Amino acid sequence: MHRLVFRLPETDGQPVPIVIAVLGPPGAGKGTQSSMLANLLRVPHISSGSLLRSYARDESEVGLRLRGMMAVGNLIPDTLVLDVLATRISEPDCARGLILDGFSRTLGQAELLERGLLKSPLYAHNLREKLVALHLRVQNSTIVERLSGRRICSRCSATYHLRTQPPRVRGECDFDGSALTIREDDRRATVLKRLRLYEQQTVPILSHYVEKASLLEVDGEQAKEVLSQEIVTAIQSMLRSSTSGAKNVWSTLEDNL
Repeated sequence: MHRLVFRLPETDGQPVPIVIAVLGPPGAGKGTQSSMLANLLRVPHISSGSLLRSYARDESEVGLRLRGMMAVGNLIPDTLVLDVLATRISEPDCARGLILDGFSRTLGQAELLERGLLKSPLYAHNLREKLVALHLRVQNSTIVERLSGRRICSRCSATYHLRTQPPRVRGECDFDGSALTIREDDRRATVLKRLRLYEQQTVPILSHYVEKASLLEVDGEQAKEVLSQEIVTAIQSMLRSSTSGAKNVWSTLEDNL
């Protein structure tokens, strides 16, 4: 089941791009759902982490700054993340909309995101009606089981799960026989710490989007295919009652289902 708090774009006869910011705790499946939704809508899936790593490979001033911060493990300032994001969303492939994965993580980031979007001519008008927050609700016990059971090949980085996708030989990679390891972020104590931090940061963000009437919450405990269909159905219900305001997104969904 999903909970929908959403106000549709104004009907002005023009295609309206929609930004969907996917929120959820670590291990909720944000990347999987972002990718599936992006394929259905034929819009870019923009992961903040991947975007920063991509820019860090550049020899530009921004790239050098990012590379230096990442090399010593420093957190990237929100303003720098927004500079990178604002550049990316101004590119032509974002004219139909985009899926944001991993941003925003704090209320401050949410507010900065809206300011960054306002810098783009694609989103400068009626931003409030173009930004949707999709929240994947998953219980902490499920997250702990998902992440603490994950194992990574020390050589090829193939991913396994002790319960849902175990290797053929315990502790060894199916592809090269190398030892499987657990990431520090996936250790139970670390996962619980990350979840506490997420809960502290998330409540204000969700309240922020409820006030803006742009929040869609779904049960992230479901199988990924079922969850993806529920998200699409909810988005269709948003757009069906609109006429030309969101016709580009609606027609794309119809073509892909």
